[in-house]
Amino acid sequence: MIQPAFLAFDVLMIALFVGCLWHAARQSRARVAELIFGLIYGVLLEWMTLRQLQAYEYGQFLIMFDGAPLAIGLGWAVIIYSSMEFSSRLQMPALARPFLDGLLALNIDLAMDTIAIRMRMWTWGVLPLDQEWFGVPWGNFWAWFIVVTSFSAFLRIFRAASSYRLWRIVYVPFAFMLSIVVLFITNRLFAVVLHPNNLGFAGMALLIGCGLVIVLTARPRAGGGQLDPVVLAVPLVFHVFFIVCGLYFGFYAQLPILAVIGVGMALIGMALHLWPWWANRRKPTPVA
Repeated sequence: MIQPAFLAFDVLMIALFVGCLWHAARQSRARVAELIFGLIYGVLLEWMTLRQLQAYEYGQFLIMFDGAPLAIGLGWAVIIYSSMEFSSRLQMPALARPFLDGLLALNIDLAMDTIAIRMRMWTWGVLPLDQEWFGVPWGNFWAWFIVVTSFSAFLRIFRAASSYRLWRIVYVPFAFMLSIVVLFITNRLFAVVLHPNNLGFAGMALLIGCGLVIVLTARPRAGGGQLDPVVLAVPLVFHVFFIVCGLYFGFYAQLPILAVIGVGMALIGMALHLWPWWANRRKPTPVA
């Protein structure tokens, strides 16, 4: 039987995906293809990890593909899509945008995973809840950052050549396949070299730290345009849902540091997404 909280998560992910699909359709068929392949990537990624590594398992969701929930694939798709849409509206070097996308995704996952595992939406093998990131393996954040950064980078690189008709058809699945290759190689590096030598945290921190340095060095500035409610809705829904769950199920009362993390990540995420809108509002209106 599906727990009410799991069903609520299913419904929210479907709603966010439909909102992003509408948003993408207003731009181009290529954006729709990117979103759909983000969904395929998410489901396939979860299925492959479950079958090959058996590092974790999921609870019962509304729609499952051999143990991999559709809702998780939808979550991957909307997080990648909204992160890319947000960073594309900033004034910053193109090279730095995929790294910002990876950091935006981590902003969600750092708070989400600690609550989700306690709800048993998914469980990480035998790792105790007081180990690593409050029960979440360091390798999880390594993989999150690489998935989002690599897929975003390949999509952005290949978009530049999408003026060719044939390339417009194949560039999205090509980026998808290359990102999987990158993830496989880097995960093998983590599993064979870093984790056995107790370097999991160091490797993850170095990887994410380099991404943060690249973004800060790029000095992103607010671009033009209005606040985009669809792009804002994705991180907002994730943060609010897991904050409510943390409160309702008593996890914040049992371990107050989880409340600090959940609320802190939510404030950081919302501040980042509202900053361009606020900066544009403060710009003086030109005098005719």
